[in-house]
Amino acid sequence: MKYITFIFTSFLLSAPFALPGQTTGRVMSLDELFALADTQSKSIKIFESAVTGAEKDISVAKNAYLPTVDFSASATYNGNAWVSDRDFSNGQTFASPHFGNSFSIEASQVIFAGGSIHHQVKALEAQQKIAEWDLAAHRQEVYFLLTGYYLDLYKYHNLLTVYDRNIEQTLQVIRDMRAREAAGVALDNDITRYEVQYQNLQYKRTELVSSIEIYNDKLVTMLDLPSQTEIYPDTTLLHGSMPQTDENDFQEQAFQCAPLLNKNRLTIDWLTRKRKVAQAGYMPQISLIAGDNLNGPITYEIPVLDNNINVWYVGVGLKFSLGNLYKTPKEVSRLRVSIGQARYQLSSAEEQVTLGVREAYTRYLDSFELLKTQEKSRQLATQNYEVIANRYANDLVLVTDLVDADNLRLSAEVQYVNAQINIIYNYYRLLYAAGAIHPINK
Repeated sequence: MKYITFIFTSFLLSAPFALPGQTTGRVMSLDELFALADTQSKSIKIFESAVTGAEKDISVAKNAYLPTVDFSASATYNGNAWVSDRDFSNGQTFASPHFGNSFSIEASQVIFAGGSIHHQVKALEAQQKIAEWDLAAHRQEVYFLLTGYYLDLYKYHNLLTVYDRNIEQTLQVIRDMRAREAAGVALDNDITRYEVQYQNLQYKRTELVSSIEIYNDKLVTMLDLPSQTEIYPDTTLLHGSMPQTDENDFQEQAFQCAPLLNKNRLTIDWLTRKRKVAQAGYMPQISLIAGDNLNGPITYEIPVLDNNINVWYVGVGLKFSLGNLYKTPKEVSRLRVSIGQARYQLSSAEEQVTLGVREAYTRYLDSFELLKTQEKSRQLATQNYEVIANRYANDLVLVTDLVDADNLRLSAEVQYVNAQINIIYNYYRLLYAAGAIHPINK
């Protein structure tokens, strides 16, 4: 694996990320944010519940492998028996035992169902895996969103440091100009220009502070942390090397880990199992049965016998729905079409993921070139400002030239900070495209 190393300026690495008035806070890395999201995110918990529900569905479906046992018991009050001719004449009443009882138990075990039970369980297992990949996909979405908020927070903290330094430099220039004005070598108009520059910088600083508060609130809300929590980015994030793995490695990773691809593969398996369950409708269901009945009194004798009669039995039961002969073909045909559609969807998803990884990888490489460009621009802008400031001190240029040079330097420093953050963002964007921010087998 090759590595492209980029080293950031010391003032960014040592910058104290604290705003005036802030007294509490915690430095958190991206990994800590991800770990908190796993335990705190409400949306992730919803998908975790779906996985748990799918597991319960499998347990319920496996009950079909177990024997069915039915038991019933009753106690009755029986009236006297009345007997007559078929035309209801010559009726007679016979005394009957008034207490009646009935006990019945029957057990049955399916021994053949055309594979419907097996394939139904396998179909539910596929649904469970689909739910797991839904969870993995949503977890990656949460991770990527957290990454964006975190890097924006980091960027605004760094920009705040840049603006604070420029505000201090601007104040120093104003002090120098006042000294020059007192000496009679500078005009009050020159000071006014830089005071306007100072006010603009102060307003930009206010915007940065507001942006920091906004993105801090977004992170705190997503992680369900106390509202007063202040998150400070880990300053070591920008230090060190970023990997530049070959694109093929990311493509292979995406082929294995991308939730979209795995969900489509499992959908094909799920529909295939559903088709086999439907095809089992062509086959009869065979069961072993055994039972015992105890009833009393014996009411089919006249007079009624005040006795119990017990009957037990064992045998084989056969069940077949004749309606399946004309219903099942339609269901099987529909599922066959759905399987074909799912295969096309998988092929389309593979193209989508491949293009997404390729685009993200290209942007990732471009971000290194952008950093080099912005670093060079920052150096040139700094040199230009130093030259213009020296010339202004010797009354060789106007104050407008100094202001322009200062604005150019500030813009270059801001773009450089953004380019630094952009590299990390594009790396995580590449991992997200490959489905590797949080693979399901992690």
